[in-house]
Amino acid sequence: MADSGEDDVDFEEEVKNFIDSEIGDDVKALPRVKGLLSQLEEQKKGLENQLSVASCEVPNRIQEVLCGAESAVTKVETLLANEKQIQNDITKHLTQAQPIMDGLAELTNQVKEFEKFISYMKWVEDVEQLSSEIQGSLLVNSTPFQLFHSSDIQQSLVASAIPSAVNHFAKLAELSEEIQGSSCSNLTKFVNSTVLFWYKILNEKLSSEFEEVLKGLRWPFIVTTVPATPIQNKSELFTKMDTLFGQLLKLQLPDNLSSDDKSTLEYAVLPGCRHILLPLQLLLKPLKKRFKYHFYGKKQTNDPSKPEWYFTQVLNWIRDHVDFLDQTVQPMLNSAGLINLDARVEFIRGLMLVITAKLSHDIPELLYDENLLSHTIEEALLFDREVRNLYGYPASQPGCLHVLTESDCFEKWLNVEKKFANEKIESLLSSPNAWTSQYKDISDVDELRVPECGENFMTLLSVITDRYKNLPFPNHRIRFLELQLDLIDDFRIRLLQVKKEEAKIPLGNNHCAILNAVNYVIVELQKWADELFFLQLQYFKTAHQSLESFDTALEESMVSTATTDKIDDSQLDNMEGTVFDDTVKLYQIMRDEMVKHVALAIAADVKSMSRQYRQEKWFSLPSHKDFIILGLSTSACEMFQTLKDRLHHVKQLICQSLFTTVWQKVAEALNTFIYDEVILNNRFNEGGAAQLQYDMTRNLFPMFGEFTQRPDNFFKDVKEACILLNLNLGSAILMRDILFHALHEDTSDDSPTQPKPRAALNDISVYRLTPGAAERILNLRTDWPKS
Repeated sequence: MADSGEDDVDFEEEVKNFIDSEIGDDVKALPRVKGLLSQLEEQKKGLENQLSVASCEVPNRIQEVLCGAESAVTKVETLLANEKQIQNDITKHLTQAQPIMDGLAELTNQVKEFEKFISYMKWVEDVEQLSSEIQGSLLVNSTPFQLFHSSDIQQSLVASAIPSAVNHFAKLAELSEEIQGSSCSNLTKFVNSTVLFWYKILNEKLSSEFEEVLKGLRWPFIVTTVPATPIQNKSELFTKMDTLFGQLLKLQLPDNLSSDDKSTLEYAVLPGCRHILLPLQLLLKPLKKRFKYHFYGKKQTNDPSKPEWYFTQVLNWIRDHVDFLDQTVQPMLNSAGLINLDARVEFIRGLMLVITAKLSHDIPELLYDENLLSHTIEEALLFDREVRNLYGYPASQPGCLHVLTESDCFEKWLNVEKKFANEKIESLLSSPNAWTSQYKDISDVDELRVPECGENFMTLLSVITDRYKNLPFPNHRIRFLELQLDLIDDFRIRLLQVKKEEAKIPLGNNHCAILNAVNYVIVELQKWADELFFLQLQYFKTAHQSLESFDTALEESMVSTATTDKIDDSQLDNMEGTVFDDTVKLYQIMRDEMVKHVALAIAADVKSMSRQYRQEKWFSLPSHKDFIILGLSTSACEMFQTLKDRLHHVKQLICQSLFTTVWQKVAEALNTFIYDEVILNNRFNEGGAAQLQYDMTRNLFPMFGEFTQRPDNFFKDVKEACILLNLNLGSAILMRDILFHALHEDTSDDSPTQPKPRAALNDISVYRLTPGAAERILNLRTDWPKS
């Protein structure tokens, strides 16, 4: 009951709230109550009708859903029963069909085996057929001419026999390549042995004919002073050479069998080096034979101390045959479809491999003699450079420098290079002309005033760079770079030692020469750091530090120096620093210390002559109005003369860039000295202030005007102090009042129009001195009116 009472109260409250919200305090709106009542009664009837319809329709819908569900269950049960029946039927059928399937599988396997046998026999038949064709062609070629009644028939048969045999051999070689990787080891062995058998026979026959043609053309060409007789049937020989050249190209062994050919193994001593084409091998054969005759064994020409002999001989051979290669052999390669092959490059590569074999033979013995090893390396580097520069041998092709990078030889080379470089540095520093410039009498050349030892040291480094610049692998070039960095640091240490001995006379010739040498090394290293070669070394050095197995990665991904060209410009742009940064910083520290020492020495000499000037009675000098023209203070003459002499002396000894830094430091030191010791320690009347200003602006400042258009900018403290000391009395009083008010009185009540001390100082061109310093300068004046 209590709950129903509460509900009634709540209901009544809601009704009141509803009426208040609809009608509010407006009494005139009460007639709207009837309308609201009618509206609510209609809503009530609508809700009742909806409830009535729902109570009738819902049971019918539920009944329909239940019926549908029962029907679906029935269908599912039927499907499950059908599925079980079908599964049983399938199992029964598979059981009955299993014997048939087993029989078919056995028959299928037999068919496959028969197909393999047929394929196997087909391969054997093809090989034997091609072998028979080759044999038949060779038999025709060897048939006596008297068996044929017509000479034309004889020539046509012979002319077509060898090309036919070569074409059949090419097909046989293709079969050999196709069968590689097969599990039929006996068949593979049979095919390969057949290919090698006919290769040997055809090679001997074609090679002998090709060599006869070359002999008729007087190959190799040897330049002599004796005039040679004309070659008979030259055009016929060239035609035959062209034919044989094409046939020899087709006679190439597949890559998988090249290792079985001893002639090709002689040309495969370098990593990543492909085989020389057979006709080019025959062109190289007589040259190789001559090379071996003269430069192996006990011949006098085989002298380990004269490696330049065989290097020069090979260069002469290249020179003598390059025209024939370009004009005769290259068209033969082009007609055979080998347009991408350069006859000259292939020929040089063959000779390069001959040189490499010779170096590999000699170097183990040369390792015990540093002088011979160094000489051989020098000649090898020169030979490699000349071949590439004079005859266009590409950097991507292997050279003879690979031999020099083998472990034992390379380590010995590094040690010898370091030893000879250290000896050279010692001789440079101990030379009587070590600290004298070679171009001291030629001003246009001697801008940096480099002493002989500094210039020769950088030349030494440049020569070392030229030595290792073309080494094939970056890791070897990095090792040489590290050697250079060690030498540069050793040279710096030696300069430091000499500098300590010469530091007692900082303005002496030797001390200034050392400074020039240090500066020259910095300038040259900064130039080198921006070169592409050293940027690439920086890239590889960074990669070296980030990879655990740098050498392995390089060997796998880089075969020649051409790999450095694969570096994107974006990779170089994203690099930070250069290979010489750390070294240059150490040299810069040394240079800055020496420059500071020289500047302080000049300033000290000037200060030592300044006693009379500092003790001048500035407060009692006569007014400048008493003189027709002011002159330099007598007490300043010796001081300024010393400054002028020292600056002139140092300018003659050090380069312009260093001298600029020196005179600026001297100016800075004198500015501080005069301001602190002359101005702040004295008092000035009108005449003293005018004399000081004259000494500074008409004598000291112009002395530096030789080096800059605005020398007063380096004496701002002195210049502004002179302005304040020479300010006319009225302006000085006003300025002192402004400064005193700003510095010592309460400025909180100042009006906006009150002058500001900084603005007031700026108006008279005083920008550097603070208001406090300016007030102190003004207080040094003695011409204030007595209060």
